[in-house]
Amino acid sequence: MNNDIEADGMVLRQVAVVLKSEVNAVWVCRDILAIGQPYYTLLLVTDRDVSKKLVAVFADSDKPAGKQPYLKTFLWGETLCYLFPYHKPRQITEFAQGQIETPQISEEICINLLLTSIESPMPWPLLYLQFEQGMVNVEKDNSVYLMPVLNLEPLDENITESSCVTACARIMLDILSLANKTKLKSRKLLSSKVARGAYEQFPEVYHDFKLTVLQKKRKFSLRSFFGFFKEHRDVIFRVLLVLSSICFVVALVMLISYLIFGDFALFKLFGHSLKTIGTEKLNVR
Repeated sequence: MNNDIEADGMVLRQVAVVLKSEVNAVWVCRDILAIGQPYYTLLLVTDRDVSKKLVAVFADSDKPAGKQPYLKTFLWGETLCYLFPYHKPRQITEFAQGQIETPQISEEICINLLLTSIESPMPWPLLYLQFEQGMVNVEKDNSVYLMPVLNLEPLDENITESSCVTACARIMLDILSLANKTKLKSRKLLSSKVARGAYEQFPEVYHDFKLTVLQKKRKFSLRSFFGFFKEHRDVIFRVLLVLSSICFVVALVMLISYLIFGDFALFKLFGHSLKTIGTEKLNVR
């Protein structure tokens, strides 16, 4: 069977089927006509009812106008297709535990997840599926990206931002729990507010979380200062002692100079050089 798909000057050849359900499939494919034959992720919807629902979800999205998560959409026979950029999977469920070496890294990943969610052009029903189906991925630099490898069977067009926030917050709590040796204030606050259903929008979570992390960094900086002082206090005291001795010697020399000459010899020495400034002579008495 020939799985090449011709669409808008592209010939997409199937490389792998990464998901197949009763209503849709997801392929990794490459454009064999393009230079370098770049990879793409192709979402193929075979169920008519789900196709109508998905079209409506994209059409009714309250995300910024003109900003779509897909590169193009087209029909292949009776199959509705959406073409997305390809990203190599690096799922957070598999890589986070080995990557989170400190509590601060877990908080950094959570902040990056929030920012990615806020900036995502995916409509809420699809963003929700990305969270629920484990499509959150983490790079080695702790940045986060979401993949469109989705089973559309549970697609609910009535999902709102509030549901996405809750699903995202659960993932954040899982990430923060990997730093289980430390009782993180950010995790305690997030857990408490999620349990009460206090969050409706992503910026609310971001504000609370970022504020908690910044407060901790300020305290950490102060503790670091005192820790540095305590660790190096002997050296610091020696330096202060040397500086104090130098100041004492200078003061003693000036005092002796004043008692012997009736004036400060150092001031006299430099005073002569100030009798003439440019072409003007100073009348010093």
